[in-house]
Amino acid sequence: MKRLEQLPEITEKALGGLTAGQHLKLRIEKAALNPQPQRRPMAAWAPVLACALVLTIALGVGIPALQPQPEANLITSQAAGQSGAGSEIALLDLNRNNVNIRQRLSEAGEESLWSKGENGNFPLIGVNGKYYRMLTVPQDADGDLLGKSVGTVAEFTTEPALSGTDVILSNVASHGVKVYGVDGMSGTLLAAEVDGQTRIFQRVSFNGSALRGKEKLADTLQIAGHIVSMELSGVGSVSGSECEDLFATLLDCASYESSGSVSGKQTLLITLDNGLALQLAVKNDKFSACGTWSCPEFFEAFEDAAN
Repeated sequence: MKRLEQLPEITEKALGGLTAGQHLKLRIEKAALNPQPQRRPMAAWAPVLACALVLTIALGVGIPALQPQPEANLITSQAAGQSGAGSEIALLDLNRNNVNIRQRLSEAGEESLWSKGENGNFPLIGVNGKYYRMLTVPQDADGDLLGKSVGTVAEFTTEPALSGTDVILSNVASHGVKVYGVDGMSGTLLAAEVDGQTRIFQRVSFNGSALRGKEKLADTLQIAGHIVSMELSGVGSVSGSECEDLFATLLDCASYESSGSVSGKQTLLITLDNGLALQLAVKNDKFSACGTWSCPEFFEAFEDAAN
């Protein structure tokens, strides 16, 4: 048996820093407000019994506190209907970059990744008969995305359809501005400074010009191995390795129809591992960006993968 004077030390070790609960605190405060009349001195063994009682009570209160508490908000719920402005919606079926692209489009009040046109022409850069349309996001691209320069804007014009195909021209980037290819994707994406910000441009058809020479679809979509996710409006989304399989189907099975573009309201949004994205216009089993192509095999495979 340990000595009585060691009891405080024993109690401290047993309690392990535990504190009494609010209920015990209130009982003590109540007792202080209503003092009891003095009683005759207790017997010598009374302090030992009292300490033992306190230890028992403290352990009864403190031990439950040692049990791990459940994390807050493990399960959240939300009533059906419209949510408030501050609500957060978890888009679990979309890749993070894909969600970011959609969020930035929404913040900009845009439904399309392509910038809107004015006076019949959309913002573009033409490089020797190949045309690239300005994208709405990002508003200012990271310089690390830039590859080699393809030249400088030699002609600034508000009527690019009237210009030749042997010059670098633009209706949005100023004369003398350097034009860069996006690293590894210069046949698909270009970058140039517009109003002090680095904007991204995607290869498209313009004024009856689409493919040049012996180009194929793969030459206008140099993104194999870099696809993170795909989202087809009205159908769903696919992410991960399935995207590369779907893209391979697109390249292998798509047949060229014309240098024009489809007018459907559907879009195929393709998000890349460098944080950029590009867009294809879709109508039924046809799509367009640089020319119009037919590929029912791709859309059937996409629908199966999204479901």
